[in-house]
Amino acid sequence: MGTKHPLFKTRTRRRLSQLIGLGAIVLALTTRSTWLTGGWPSLLLAWVGLLLVAAGIFGRLHSTLFIGGHKNQQVVTEGPYGLTRNPLYLFSLLGLIGLGLASANPTVLALLVMAFALYYPGVFAEEEAKLRRKHGEPFEAYQRQVPRFWPSLDQPWQEPEWVTTSPAHFRSALGDAFWFVAAYVAFRAIAEAHARGWLPAYPLPCC
Repeated sequence: MGTKHPLFKTRTRRRLSQLIGLGAIVLALTTRSTWLTGGWPSLLLAWVGLLLVAAGIFGRLHSTLFIGGHKNQQVVTEGPYGLTRNPLYLFSLLGLIGLGLASANPTVLALLVMAFALYYPGVFAEEEAKLRRKHGEPFEAYQRQVPRFWPSLDQPWQEPEWVTTSPAHFRSALGDAFWFVAAYVAFRAIAEAHARGWLPAYPLPCC
C-alpha cells in the first residue's frame, strides 16, 4: 500500500508552517520596505490583503464542508472539487498572498509564496498517490477531468442539496481560520509600527 513520506505528513506540514510563519514574523519585524509610504498605498495593501485572507478563509471552510471526513471513503467531485482537485491548498495560497501584502514587505510576501511553491507540489503528489491506491480508476478518471491546482472554469458547477461533514474536520478548519486572522492582525500591527517609526529595522535595498 505504501507509506507517506515523513516530509509530507500532516504533523510535519504543520510544524514547517509554524517555522515559516515565525520566519515571516521575524522578517517583518527586522526589515522595512519603501512600500510603507503611508497614505493610500499602504491602505490599499491592507485592504487587498484583507480581501484575499477573507477569500482564503471562506474558501477553505466551504471546501471543508465537501471533503471533511470523506476523502478516504470516496472521490469527492462536487462543489469546489469539481473545479480543482486541491481547493483547500488553492485558498491557502490566496490567504498567504493576502498576508504578504498586508505586511507591506516584499520579502515576507516572497518567503510565503516561495515556501508554498517549493513544498506543496510534493504534498500534491503524495496525496494523489495515496488516493490512487485507495480508489483506483475512479480517482484516475477524476484526475483526467479536473486540473490539479488552478481551477478550470469550463467545468460546470455541481452542488448537492445537502452535504454531510465531519465536525472534527470543520473544527480544525476553524482553527486554521483563527491563525490566518491572527497573522493578519500581527502583520498589520508590525507594518503600522514601522510606518510610525516605532520599530528599528534594516531598510530593504530593493523595494
